[in-house]
Amino acid sequence: MNPRSRLTALASLFLAALAANLPGALHAADDTKLHDELRALRGVYETAINTGNLTPLAPLFTAETSGVVVNNQIFTSLAELKAIYEKFHASFPGVVYTIKMDAAPTQIYGDIAVAHGTCEENAKMSVGHFGYKSHWTAVLRRSDGQWKLIRSQFTMDPFGNSIVEYFVRQAKLWFGIGGVLVGVAAGFLLARMFAARRGAGA
Repeated sequence: MNPRSRLTALASLFLAALAANLPGALHAADDTKLHDELRALRGVYETAINTGNLTPLAPLFTAETSGVVVNNQIFTSLAELKAIYEKFHASFPGVVYTIKMDAAPTQIYGDIAVAHGTCEENAKMSVGHFGYKSHWTAVLRRSDGQWKLIRSQFTMDPFGNSIVEYFVRQAKLWFGIGGVLVGVAAGFLLARMFAARRGAGA
């Protein structure tokens, strides 16, 4: 084979290899773009919660959106999520509630994405500072070039968290105080009874 033919053959092999790998390369590029979009949405959610302005979440909602927040309340619209958030702040005036989300690699199946991870949640209240870790899952569908939320859920350990521990300590404290008061009252009544008997015996 002369040099020119050899060069032509090598060029043909290179182009064939490039053509074979091009779909995979394009697919990887598309996946990277989708993952970047999903990471950006996580940042939007964090900022919305940390600032108290949930309006930027509106583009994620559709008629089929639903979710469960960490205290087991259900929402099916942005208005309901805002109502849950506002009720929480009204119940604990002055509370400063912030979150920091971490995510595992998102699984993408065509136009469906399943994202999940953990979330560090902190609430500073007048009675103390509470911090706990929750786990979250979000299912999204890509439609017309935009991600839409189908379902989300946050869960936490219902027993091993700082909020429950606080109320358990408070209950023990009040039960302890109640026991002391009952003991004092019982001692006082017994003393009066013995005093009355001694007076009667005299």
